[in-house]
Amino acid sequence: MRILVNIDVPDLEHAIGFYQSAFGLTLNRRLGSTGAELLGADAPIYLLEKAAGTPTGGPAAGGAVRQRRDYARHWTPVHLDVVVDDVDQAVARAVAAGARLEDPPITHDWGRIAHLADPYGHGICILQFLGRGYDELGPASLRFTPAAEADFEALLALRIEAMRDSLERLGRFDPDRARERLRGTFRPECTWHIEEDGKRIGFYCLRPEGKGLRLDHLYVHPSAQGRGVGGQVLRRILQDADRRGVGVTLSALRGSDSNRFYRRHGFVQTGEGEWDIDYLRDCPSDNPRLAQPG
Repeated sequence: MRILVNIDVPDLEHAIGFYQSAFGLTLNRRLGSTGAELLGADAPIYLLEKAAGTPTGGPAAGGAVRQRRDYARHWTPVHLDVVVDDVDQAVARAVAAGARLEDPPITHDWGRIAHLADPYGHGICILQFLGRGYDELGPASLRFTPAAEADFEALLALRIEAMRDSLERLGRFDPDRARERLRGTFRPECTWHIEEDGKRIGFYCLRPEGKGLRLDHLYVHPSAQGRGVGGQVLRRILQDADRRGVGVTLSALRGSDSNRFYRRHGFVQTGEGEWDIDYLRDCPSDNPRLAQPG
């Protein structure tokens, strides 16, 4: 499959000049008096001269409401992303050619991006990938290593940082209480470090309880949150539980964002206390292990 980019413009010659100057595209050929093909990007770009006020669509539009072209600044669900090596230089070049800068470059984990509009009201993003680019938004490449008794202090510090915001919001932040709660449930033989690129970014504790499993702890350091790490770890835990044919129970701090997180992954509330809400994620009924006799 190939994708061609078509851009309606009110003045073909002006648009050819703008896209050549702003982005270094070259005029490859003209398509009659009202069209032009520009090359230099991953996909050909076609500029189509259409007068302002003319109706969009064609006879196939049937009884649908037909809009009229308007080259004032407008929003559309599809826009151009122009990927460059240096976003600042590219923005300066585009603005000099006639683009309007709407948001200056800002930095994200995956790169830098600026929002602009061309002279015909179309939105354009200029972006520069950094590091792993959009891979920074995908699931992290994680490694799980067993914990030991000697890791207690380091894991306590990580737990405190991971829980600080929620506990402070509820007026319950107390490092001494945090130490007591972790010490009371710390089982090194059931605890795993969550590592990324050789660095510990979290840990979890999953232990047998009755006929199922109990997730006592799952914490991700704030610096690694928002990147899908928790979801990836929880899916690993649930896949393991499903293979065993057992359910998983846990408790989450009342009022914390973790409640939404666990419900989103299929946990159902089974009880509640003064500070915690209890959850169960039962083993799916179609698990083959459950169909075995005995």
